[in-house]
Amino acid sequence: MNRLRQPSRLKIAPPLLKNPSKLSRAQLASSRTRKPRFPALIGIITRHHIPKRLLLDGSSVWFPYAGRSPKGRTLRAVLNIPRQPSPTIRSAITNIYENSTRPMSSWAQVVTTPTADTPGACVLLHFDQRRYLFGRIAEGTQRAMVQRKIAIAKLHNIFVTGTVDWSTTGGLPGLMLTLADVVAGAKAARAEEVAAREAKGLKIKDRDIDDDLHIYGGRNLLHTLATTRRFIFRKGIPLSLNEIRTDSSCQRNDRALPDFEDDLVRVWHLPISSSPSASRPGSRKRKHSDLEEGNDETETPIMDDAELSDAEAQHIRQAAVAGMFSSTWSLDTLHEMNLRDVDPTAKIFFRSDSGMIEEYKGPRPGIGKELPDIRVLIRSPWPAAKIETLPDTKPSKESLCYIVKCHPRRGKFKADAAAKLNVPKTDFRKLVAGESITSANGTVVTPEMVMEADVEGRGFAVIDIPAEEMVVNFLARPEWSDSTLMSGVDVMYWLSSERFSAYRDERIVEFMKKYPSIQHVLLGQDVCPNRLALQDPADKTIKMNFIDPERFPLLKFDNRPLAPVDTGNIGAPGARVNLHPKQGPSSEFLVPLLDPANTIKGMVGDHRAVLEMANEARKKIADPAFLAEVQESQKDIPDLDTEIIPLGTGSALPSKYRNVSATLIRVPGHGSYLFDCGENTLGQLRRFYGLEGTDEVLKDLRAIYISHLHADHHFGTASLMARWNKATTDSYLGVIAVDGFHRWLREYDGVEPLGLDRVIRIVPYPTGGWARAEQAATVASQYPETLNEKEIELQASRLPKVEICWVDHCLFATAIAMTFPHSGLKIAYSGDCRPSKGFATLGKGAHLLLHECTFEDGLRGDAVAKKHSTISEALAVGRDMGARRILLTHFSQRYPKLPAPIGIGAESEESSADKVELKKDTSVLYAFDHMHVKLGEFKQAEQFIPAIKKLLEDEEKLKEAEKEGEEEEVVGEEALGDKAQKKAEQQRKKAEKQKKKMEHNKAAQKHGEKKKRTPAKEPEVVKVEEVKPQERAGKPEGAEKPEGAETPVEKSAEVKSSGAVGKPEEVKTQEGVEKLEVKEPEDVVMT
Repeated sequence: MNRLRQPSRLKIAPPLLKNPSKLSRAQLASSRTRKPRFPALIGIITRHHIPKRLLLDGSSVWFPYAGRSPKGRTLRAVLNIPRQPSPTIRSAITNIYENSTRPMSSWAQVVTTPTADTPGACVLLHFDQRRYLFGRIAEGTQRAMVQRKIAIAKLHNIFVTGTVDWSTTGGLPGLMLTLADVVAGAKAARAEEVAAREAKGLKIKDRDIDDDLHIYGGRNLLHTLATTRRFIFRKGIPLSLNEIRTDSSCQRNDRALPDFEDDLVRVWHLPISSSPSASRPGSRKRKHSDLEEGNDETETPIMDDAELSDAEAQHIRQAAVAGMFSSTWSLDTLHEMNLRDVDPTAKIFFRSDSGMIEEYKGPRPGIGKELPDIRVLIRSPWPAAKIETLPDTKPSKESLCYIVKCHPRRGKFKADAAAKLNVPKTDFRKLVAGESITSANGTVVTPEMVMEADVEGRGFAVIDIPAEEMVVNFLARPEWSDSTLMSGVDVMYWLSSERFSAYRDERIVEFMKKYPSIQHVLLGQDVCPNRLALQDPADKTIKMNFIDPERFPLLKFDNRPLAPVDTGNIGAPGARVNLHPKQGPSSEFLVPLLDPANTIKGMVGDHRAVLEMANEARKKIADPAFLAEVQESQKDIPDLDTEIIPLGTGSALPSKYRNVSATLIRVPGHGSYLFDCGENTLGQLRRFYGLEGTDEVLKDLRAIYISHLHADHHFGTASLMARWNKATTDSYLGVIAVDGFHRWLREYDGVEPLGLDRVIRIVPYPTGGWARAEQAATVASQYPETLNEKEIELQASRLPKVEICWVDHCLFATAIAMTFPHSGLKIAYSGDCRPSKGFATLGKGAHLLLHECTFEDGLRGDAVAKKHSTISEALAVGRDMGARRILLTHFSQRYPKLPAPIGIGAESEESSADKVELKKDTSVLYAFDHMHVKLGEFKQAEQFIPAIKKLLEDEEKLKEAEKEGEEEEVVGEEALGDKAQKKAEQQRKKAEKQKKKMEHNKAAQKHGEKKKRTPAKEPEVVKVEEVKPQERAGKPEGAEKPEGAETPVEKSAEVKSSGAVGKPEEVKTQEGVEKLEVKEPEDVVMT
């Protein structure tokens, strides 16, 4: 006998069917397409897909129970609703139905405002089934979306505003990679689901996965993304890059026709330039399909190359981008060719006499040795990488703005008017669909006679004027005088650049005053406060500052509003403008400002043990005996005031608590050096030093080292070098990287000047033509042509000695050792790699080692597979190197705050056996973002490690306790289902007892016995409640809270139950018949 433990979890399938077993497959298939509305709560039945007609008229509805019987059979149950429910039930059902029907909602929401963490502002247009992103997709955008839990899985259209450079597109490549991985994960899950259903012989349900991504932007969008072809690659992701280079309004007769249109929105693009003559004529209208195919219109060439037309150059860029995401290239595919035609850097294989494929280790092309005349096998590079160079380009002088409007909504159907016109109900659907019908008396009824007027679609505009010389062209746009187009625009978002704020221009202020009904939202660096946009990592830093203020200084931020403006409202993250079903601004979802005082109060109240440990550490480092011991142990270490500031300590992609790889080292008297430069490194510097302080650091910057060409190690270089170029005028910068990175800099320099004429190219080259791991590289320096010999000698003396070796990670992955000749200070940095003996030899005697430790010791298999190091392996390299100070960094994103210590993990016994024994005078620290430690303070910082670990462990325990509390709540809800059954059984017995008593009284009355009758008890009251949406969040549908928990009730209606009970009904399944013992009152019977 099966017992239904919790009826509240039953979900309705085809709701208009009584017995699906008696219907044909065609009838079943058609019934499944119906999507009826559902009430929120009826008794203990929650959110069932029950049509309103069935609830009011009464019926029996079959639906599957989301569970299994002990025999593994799928259960089905029946919902019996009386034909004539009481007026109270009818009223309650009607109220619940009307309050729970939610039309599709849409709104525009500010995602980011200009801050150090998020230098660009962008706006998200939300629909239930799709998302659109408008604005400057700058570095840090993706990390901010992760911080605020904004899902990007439904993001398929991105509209870039402003002039295309790294300030508007710097976050786009990383966001594209993440979206591609999301789609790939969804496809893999779908493939597993299909395979599982095929194995069970079940029918495969057709379900498409939206895998397309459309990106729209101005001139140089294609070129910018094509430059990244050497280090961005994903397969099978349909990507459409649409560079808008023409003004479609110039010859457009009807401005109501949009440039982009789908089933939800319409978008008009508004290109503006520095002069009216810069606007180029184009087609009358470009629809969605035209934008996806790209623009092949001929126009004035912007390149110096006389050999290629602009259309041909664009075709090359399109091919490069297509090869980055839409190719079918496979790593396992080998191609045969002659040895002398092989690229010297390629990995070469050959087929042995036994037919096995083996690696070729003989002489290679390009080394001057005689080559055997043999055929070999090589991997073909992915298609995009085959394009050696891109056509030249120049910085764009155009900006792009947008007008966005939702589609008009159909007016309501007037049933009363249709009834007066004698329209049969069967023809209502035709009228709603826009068809005219003829009534029985011959009257022609048109939709306008029975439909209310359409509701105009609401919308907004995104305005980005990065330069003053573009204002005239902007004000001359014909769209502003088109009342039809501007009707329905509720808000204008005004984005600004660092050099110009349009909303402070008198001409723009007058323009804004012409539209008093439109809300003007200002999103500029000069008005939006430099708030802590990434609140969780900032909160962690504040707590660590309370423990160790020397190593964790407070970040630079300002929550105060900046210079006021005459017109408009200052935008804030989370601010919404509702478009449908209700219109108007909403402040309900504003992101609150982080107050450090509240964080400190929480520390004092919740982490007393941590504070006691921190106090003990402070006493220890203030002890003269300890200080004397430290001074004695490190008297042979030079430059003890050398500062190490980790700016990014995570791997792969930016996460909530860790940015991607970057470490700044400042050597007094010898300048500053940056080891790797992941996305938004400039923002991390500005958050640590402030805007002016960052410029001072850039003036002191002497070299940037890029360990390898993975995007998470160098995507912040363009913005940092562009800022360095503006902040400095006569200094030179060394860029230490493989030749492929320098080629990327040269190609991108056409989009935005990086100051390459003042860059010293320091390039490692393979010895013997092939970059083999563990081997040392030949380092060559190339100085700018403008320097004479004396100046070259001067610049060479300003840089340390550079030694580089190849490591096992990816093609051309390197590790480095820098030695400063004046003091002998030696710094070694591993980049990403497996443990390297060559690197240990290269860095022999290093005073400071920065080594990656992506995985804990228990995940050595993952480290081997992904070519990374574990904690113990990194420490072993430091031991073999004889490093005096070791800073571990580059942690997997599975460790959001602190990795597992040595010997802890899935294989703790094996790891403990391999525990690394270090010398007594060796100090080891974990790196954190925005940590600040001097080379001579490692010993002091070590004393605070227990307190920091305790803090982070306590926070993890609090999170786990919250999760367990949610799970216990679910368990309590399941237990409540058993209690509900017991209560129903008690009510049944009580009703039977009352019935017998009444029968006994009637019998006594018939026999003339004058006995005082016991009055029957009042019917029990059953409340029909509607659960608030926030109460349902995170819980199973229909679940109730455990006993003792208070549940707020929004509405309730009393429903009197007669006290009678229904008999158990048979529940049919596909494989047999089961019975469910569920007793409910007659008014709403669940069996």
